[in-house]
Amino acid sequence: MRRSTLIPAVLGATLIGATLISASPASATTSGTCEKAAWVGQVQGRPTGLGPGSRSGDYFWHDKYGFHLRVTQKRSKAQSYSGTITSNTPIVGFKWVKLEKQDKIALSADKLSITFTVVNHGLIDGFDFKTSCADSLTVGDLKINGNTLPTGKVYLGKYRQHPVSIPFTVHRKA
Repeated sequence: MRRSTLIPAVLGATLIGATLISASPASATTSGTCEKAAWVGQVQGRPTGLGPGSRSGDYFWHDKYGFHLRVTQKRSKAQSYSGTITSNTPIVGFKWVKLEKQDKIALSADKLSITFTVVNHGLIDGFDFKTSCADSLTVGDLKINGNTLPTGKVYLGKYRQHPVSIPFTVHRKA
């Protein structure tokens, strides 16, 4: 008889524990904690050697401060770089970096996408942003002077890897 009383007691304690665990908030992770979580390795870390006059192209990376996009080229005539970045959660903490008056960067009203056109004269232009715990970002419609930017001119993360295609999507590590 003792055995039959013990099983319901253990089962009841297990169910109560399960109820208490599911009652805790689903979004216990804060935005700050999410932003510091790593993304798939290919976009982690500032591209090695990035500076004014580096190889022409878009440089995109993530670090503990969020995401960064920079454009640069060897000094010659001005080049126009454009594109979009779309998140599955709102983009926050958006700030411009070394932009001039002809540069146009806009955050959509719903805060899910950034559209940019940056004219570069050989220095560095770009912007920084964070996401509200997004698990993916899509970068697309990349152009240079109105023409599709070749994947070989897109540099991802510390090792300056190139995406397989444009548009491309990056994911947060699970």
